[in-house]
Amino acid sequence: MNRRRRGNLRRERSARARLGDGAIALLATVALIAFGATAAGAAKKQPSAAPAPFCSHTVIDDYRAPLEKLQPIPALPEGGVLPFAPAGTTLGATGPQGLLVGGSSIGFRLTNSAPTTPTRPLNWTVLERLIRLTENGRRLHPSGLKRINLKQLPAGKHRGLTFPLPSTPALYSLEVTIQNHRGRLLARYGEYVRVVERVVNVGITLAAYDNVVPGSYLESCFENHGSASVTPTGTSLERYDGTTWHPVIVGPRYSPAQTTIQRTLGPGEGERIGTLIPPNAKPGLYKLTATGTVLDSSEPVTLSAEFGVL
Repeated sequence: MNRRRRGNLRRERSARARLGDGAIALLATVALIAFGATAAGAAKKQPSAAPAPFCSHTVIDDYRAPLEKLQPIPALPEGGVLPFAPAGTTLGATGPQGLLVGGSSIGFRLTNSAPTTPTRPLNWTVLERLIRLTENGRRLHPSGLKRINLKQLPAGKHRGLTFPLPSTPALYSLEVTIQNHRGRLLARYGEYVRVVERVVNVGITLAAYDNVVPGSYLESCFENHGSASVTPTGTSLERYDGTTWHPVIVGPRYSPAQTTIQRTLGPGEGERIGTLIPPNAKPGLYKLTATGTVLDSSEPVTLSAEFGVL
């Protein structure tokens, strides 16, 4: 009899243990589901990033992006001051920096701007290397190597090394190393250069294309997609009467008619311009025309975009 009771007790305890484990697993599952739902709800409640203001990015097409992906080269010290050199001795880059439109010459120049006093010997070996790179930054082949055995640099004098670059689009690394007379490396500096073709390519985008309110400013983005620098010069308005376009006079009564244009747009840059829509503007179809000038040739450019006034 006792044996049977003990056996029954063992089975009851085992069943209770299994029931406890199942309940715990069930509670854990419910908790996980609840946590997931809470996390999902929290994720949904997170506010999305506010859109950037219209034409707030001055760079429309980043011509320097390929250079920023390359492995950094030690840049020139601030002011070109060399910590190991006599006072007044500086190293500076010559020619265009970073982005070259068409062919040019680039390099480095050592200058001694100290007062006219006896200068101590340098006994330096200065080496400059120009290497053409592939698009992903791998060295393609050396394009130039120059050397100066610089024993001394008198006060008020300079010595430089330059390389001519063709107008063919390419990426280059330009490096300079300075060694002492024993061959010990004193410094290594460099920069990357991208050569691009000269291209004139401009565009215009409006902040609104319909339901523009009379008396408000219509914002436009003058976009320089090309490599040639362009200066925006002004905007004008026209209204379509169903047959032809007629100029809209924005006289002194509504001055200022346009926000001030402050700068020349380099390769890939944009500028926001605000143009006043007269308070007495009639409803209908209008056209905004923007003009500009190519910096290196004074070539005029004209852009236009249509929009509707309430």
